[in-house]
Amino acid sequence: MWKGTSVAGNSDLLTCYLANRGDLLKYAAGITGDYVHAEDLLQEVWIRCQSSEKPEKPLHFLYRVVRNLAVDKYRAQGRERQCFVQTDDSTIDSVPAPTADAETNMSGRQELAVVMAALDGLPEKTKRAVLLCRFEGWKLREIAIELDIPIGSVHRMIAQGLEHCRKHLYSSE
Repeated sequence: MWKGTSVAGNSDLLTCYLANRGDLLKYAAGITGDYVHAEDLLQEVWIRCQSSEKPEKPLHFLYRVVRNLAVDKYRAQGRERQCFVQTDDSTIDSVPAPTADAETNMSGRQELAVVMAALDGLPEKTKRAVLLCRFEGWKLREIAIELDIPIGSVHRMIAQGLEHCRKHLYSSE
């Protein structure tokens, strides 16, 4: 005989859920084939049970909800498998990356040359701050430590440097 089958009500449902959680987890894992997915499923079971009517047989109700959710998830995964192709890394590596046409490449190189020339016209610390931030992806805090200046100064230098580059870029068009 299962524990907690004689009492009805949501507080009783919680008591039943907590008392039988281990067994419900094993049941869910048996259906899903994975304890991680079973844990997720049990969390969803409890969320669903919060808004349900007071069942006459709480444990039977919980097992039915576990089964129904597991079946729903299995069906959803089947639909996903139909929509998405499973591949290995070698297949992905064989797909060519999108490339720009020659005109776009030339335009990009010209813009980069203008920006680099504009950077050469900046004070050395400002140039270094812009390069570290925009080309190397450093955080302002890291740049401040590297240049031994306050973060506010780094922020101001980068803003001024970018504005200087922007002006050069748009004046060259």
